[in-house]
Amino acid sequence: MNAKGMRNHMWVVCAALTLLLAGCATTESTVLLDPRGEDEEVTQEDIAELSGTETAYLTQVGDKLNIVFAVQNYREGDVPWDYRIEVGDQMEVRLTAPMGDTMDYKIDVGDLIGISFLNNWPLNSNRTVRPDGFITMPEVGDVKAAGLTANELNQKLTSLYSKTGIIEGEPRITVNVDFANPDRLENMSRDVVVRPDGAIRIPGLKDDVLIAGLTVDEASKAIQQQAAAVLRNEPEVALVVFPFINNALTGMNGLYTVRPDGRISVPKLGDVQVAGYSVEEIRKDLNDMASEVIFNKVETSVDLASATGSRIYVGGEVGVNGVYPLDGAPTALQAIMMAAGPNNNSRLNSVLVIRRNPNGKPYVFKTNLAKALQGHMENDIPLRAFDVVYVPKKIISKANLFVEQYIEEIVPFDNSLGVTGTYYMNEQRINSKGKSKSFNSGVTLLPSSGVNIPIGGVINP
Repeated sequence: MNAKGMRNHMWVVCAALTLLLAGCATTESTVLLDPRGEDEEVTQEDIAELSGTETAYLTQVGDKLNIVFAVQNYREGDVPWDYRIEVGDQMEVRLTAPMGDTMDYKIDVGDLIGISFLNNWPLNSNRTVRPDGFITMPEVGDVKAAGLTANELNQKLTSLYSKTGIIEGEPRITVNVDFANPDRLENMSRDVVVRPDGAIRIPGLKDDVLIAGLTVDEASKAIQQQAAAVLRNEPEVALVVFPFINNALTGMNGLYTVRPDGRISVPKLGDVQVAGYSVEEIRKDLNDMASEVIFNKVETSVDLASATGSRIYVGGEVGVNGVYPLDGAPTALQAIMMAAGPNNNSRLNSVLVIRRNPNGKPYVFKTNLAKALQGHMENDIPLRAFDVVYVPKKIISKANLFVEQYIEEIVPFDNSLGVTGTYYMNEQRINSKGKSKSFNSGVTLLPSSGVNIPIGGVINP
């Protein structure tokens, strides 16, 4: 017999010993049964400590998972500076003339220029730069203004008028850009949507601008750089982003049922293996997968909405012996009620709860649920997955019935190794039947010399 089989068998032996005790004594509270020593009264806190930290639940086929995706840095509608633009995001792109010092401003088509002559006011003119970039001035004709600063145009006009001879002495000219053409930049401003290829198109620019994956600041600079290639002055670019990512993630949120192949299908992510993994492991995997289709960091919430793998076993003197879901019976008393309740032979003042802690160590607790029915709820033990709740008879008269029904059929361990044994209870010899007649464990349980409290032992045949 391998180590695991021996541990399971010995646990069955311990269970048999403690089940014998259940029919012999009652308790007012809850005790820890010890076949080799004194029973010890325990509290709910003691039970929790003995049981150890619960192991993480592994998702099973048929479980339901509630999954919610959310962008980590996007909360109340204000796009943070580190938000990265996603495909489908809507935005307002506004191009405006640079503010502040205009000494370096280059005159552009459509700008309104004010030209003043200090000593020859009849030559004063207001000129709009034509589409060809020229203005027409009295006596000198067409002058190229586009691309020049106000100071450069001043020097050019001073030179031209000095040669005409119509002005005595050096011409004293002042050039001001009275009104920068707003239409050109306004016509380029647009409400756009980031295309599936991650780019946007702005009228007047030679090339599309790829901005998906960029922050708002980085996208503004990319548009500004493209605009500077066709405009004489680098414009100011302002972006107002309306993220589509939340809508995209909404389509990925939902309640998913684990298929027979152990997977769920998440839009944009495809099939995801979840059976056999804890909720935290699934959350991390979904985060990693989402990072491949979304530029922003995603916070994934995974909740186990319905668990099929957390089961308990209820046996003994109850209406229906069987296996039940843990979520429907979180305490021992509720488990008995789920199993169609106690019957006329039920000994509710000696109910057993059999448990293995995560390290594999078994414990058997006996509790008085008759007191729990009277309001002493400290006796009602909270259950964990794979706990066994056993309700003994009021009087155990036939030892062979006890062994056959309550040891072999109720304790949920596979006897496929063919374990057989001989039990002695109240001097009666009862043979335990195994599935295979080819193996005999040679285990014999001996009664004590006292009052039905066996000390136990193993005798080789």
